[in-house]
Order: sequence, then structure tokens, then C-alpha cells
Amino acid sequence: MNPKRASFEEFAQRLHQSVPVIDAHNDLAGEILLRHQQGEQDVIRRLYLPNWKAAGFQLILSSIYIENWVFYPSSDIPHFIGSTRPYLSPNSFSKTWMDYRKEETLCWEQGFEHALKQIEIIKKEIHELSEELCLVTTKNELEEVKQRKKIGILLYMEGLDCIGSDLDKIYTLYQLGVRGASLTWSRPNLLATGCCTATKFQDIPGRITSLGIQAIQELQRLGMFLDISHLNNEGWAQVNNFFSNQSARQEASSTPLLPYIATHSDAYSVHPNYRNLTDEQMQELAKQGGIMGFNACKYIVGYSDTHIGSHSLHCLDAMCCHIEYAVNLIGANHVGLGFDLCDSYTRGKYQNENIEPEDCLENHKKALLLTSRLLERGMSEQTVLRIIGLNWLEYFELLFR
Repeated sequence: MNPKRASFEEFAQRLHQSVPVIDAHNDLAGEILLRHQQGEQDVIRRLYLPNWKAAGFQLILSSIYIENWVFYPSSDIPHFIGSTRPYLSPNSFSKTWMDYRKEETLCWEQGFEHALKQIEIIKKEIHELSEELCLVTTKNELEEVKQRKKIGILLYMEGLDCIGSDLDKIYTLYQLGVRGASLTWSRPNLLATGCCTATKFQDIPGRITSLGIQAIQELQRLGMFLDISHLNNEGWAQVNNFFSNQSARQEASSTPLLPYIATHSDAYSVHPNYRNLTDEQMQELAKQGGIMGFNACKYIVGYSDTHIGSHSLHCLDAMCCHIEYAVNLIGANHVGLGFDLCDSYTRGKYQNENIEPEDCLENHKKALLLTSRLLERGMSEQTVLRIIGLNWLEYFELLFR
């Protein structure tokens, strides 16, 4: 190894142990449920905890992500409802999400029941590691994370599809410990329309519905954050106008408005992808005090080499380009990490270790290599500290004020 690079890696290790490192997006709850349904146990302890500790991660935002087929009519889901089968390929169905959406036969309640199962199973694993982990739902629990006494898990909904038209379900989710949400994943529901998935390139039209606006207001009433990472462009414009108008009305208030955030999006100007934010979107997000967490998915980063493991430095550089661009455009105070590491989820889903990698980082421990590379490329220590943890920490202090 290059001696100079080794010194940067040692420096990165020290920085990761000096502040709570935070990842603002991981499909952890869904993965735990998938693996438990196939007979596995202790998912966090076996697959995540050692890597979190090695890289100083103190807070992980676990999404509640629900696959499309969970919402399909039970008559079209052979051998699943009431069984332990954890996953069905889209090829198992003759219809798509849009087909069912047009027919108005999507079963929102099935999705809600699935969300409850994810919440239950991740709480079980957290409880079994209660000396090392905590579910973060209050200011006191966040304080444990800040003082590095425990590693925190904060739950949020990657899409509120599962509430259907029942806004009271948001309060139910809040009571169960959920502290944020996006209106939708990359699909239309009764609230809003999502952008296209990361492997496609299509500007999907569709406005946030009146019910979606009410859902945003309910999130605010409960003190929950709003994530816009999977929202389409029209929806983002509505959200931004909504928050801008509220900010103007609350200028004299002593209680600041909780900004909207993008938990796992990169920069469109670096790599054109509708999961990424344009310069205008990034600037408006920063203007109202938001943070964007940078994604490590190769399709969103724009790193096309499938052999990620043998070209890790190039993949790191591709990630660095997004982060550096954002720092230069909107300032270091609005940039964080939101890796969306999916390879472990995919291995669990298919029960196959030999998948094609889609993550630019093999696991959370490899975040040290990203930090090292940012330092080596000239990023300052203070900027790095803000990106790896301080920005998100200040945001969640505001959430739990």
C-alpha cells in the first residue's frame, strides 16, 4: 500500500472515532424480516454490528421499505399469504404495479401489515442487543447516541403507500417508533408519484394529491421529518413551495420549521439520474436548512463497472465527485451520508452470496476508505467531520427538540 494512502486511512479512522458517524438510509428492517422468514437469526449482530463498530457508526436510519408485490391482491400471490415465503420475483406476475393501480385493486392494508412485521422484527433484534443498541424515538435516546453509549436505530417509512387513504395510520406508525417518512417510493400511490427507479431514465409526471398535502401536515404535527429522495420533480416543486411558504409565515416563530431532507440522493449534474437532485433542488433544499445524504448505489453514483471490488478506488472517486460537487454548490453544512447499501438485502432476498454487486462500498466498514479518499483529494478535516456525522446529528437534535 502507498505509505501516503495508509496515513490518510489512519487519519480517517481517528475522525470516525471522534464523532458519531451516521448513515441516513439502510433497508435494514426489510432485510431482517426477509432473513428471519428464511430461518436466519441475529442479522444485526452477524452482518452489521462489527462493521458499524469498526467505522464508528452510531446512528443508522432504517427504512421500512415494502416491495411492490406485497400490495398485490392475495389471489394473485400464490403460496405467500399465510406462509413464510419471503420474496416473489416480478416475473411471477402477469400484471405490474401500474396495472393494479389503474384497476384500483392494490391492497394497501397488506402493505401496512407488512410494515408492522418489519417494525416488530427489528425491535426484537434491537432488544436482544439492548446493551449495545437502542431504538431512537426521543431526545434522551439520541443523547445516548451522542455520548457513544449505544448505537441508535431510527425508523422511517420509505413511502407511505401502506396507509392507503387512512391518515390516522401515520399516528399509529408514530406510536410504534417511526419518526419520518417519504410520501412514496418510486411508484404512484394515493398521496404522490415517485420518480423512476435508478436503472431507468424517465421524467415521470404527477402531482402530490390533496391527501398527500394533508399527510405532510400530519407529519409536521407529529414532529416527523419528510424525505424527498424518491419523489418525482413535480412533487418536489410542490413540497418546496409548501415549505417555502410555511417558512415565510413562521419567520417570527421561536420554533423553527423542520426542513425536508433527501436521505439518499446524489448530484444530477455529476450523473444524470432522476433519483439524483438537480442544482436547483440542491440549492432550495439547502436554503430551507435541509441535508442530502449521498448514495453509494453504482447506478445513482454513475459508476458502470460491474467489477466493483477490483476497481474500488475508481468507485470511491466517483462518489467523491458527487460529494465535492455538493460541498462546492451548497456548502458543507448540507451534506451527509445516506449509503442505501443494498447488496446484503439482495443476498438475503435470494439466499445467494454470488450476486452482482450494486454498492460502491462493500459494507459500512468500507466507509473509512471513502473518508480517506476525500481527505487524500484535499477535503478539510472539519468538512469531513460535518459530512460523516455532525450535520445529521444537528438535524436530529432539531427533530427531537
